[in-house]
Amino acid sequence: MRYFWSRSIILLLSLEAVAFIANYNFGSSGLQALQQLKASKKLLQDEIATLQNENSFLQEQIDEWSAGLFLQEKFAREKLQMQKKDEKIYLRYILK
Repeated sequence: MRYFWSRSIILLLSLEAVAFIANYNFGSSGLQALQQLKASKKLLQDEIATLQNENSFLQEQIDEWSAGLFLQEKFAREKLQMQKKDEKIYLRYILK
C-alpha cells in the first residue's frame, strides 16, 4: 500500500511539473506572450520615434513661419490671392 501512495505522489508531482512547464512556456502570461509583447513594444517605440521626428520637422516649419514675414506674404499672395493696397494682381490661367 505504501508503494502505491509513493508512486501516486511521484506521478502527481510529475504531472504538476509538466503542467507548470507548459503553462510557463505557452500560457497567457508565458514566454511566448512575453516575446510578443516585446515585439509590439519595439514596433511602438519605432512609431514613437518616427512621430517625434515628424513633430520636430513640423515645429521647425512653424518656427520658420512665425519668424519669416516673407513666407507669410508668399502664402497670402499665392494661396489666398491677397494683395497690398494699390497693387494689381494678374492671374495666369493655363488652358488644357
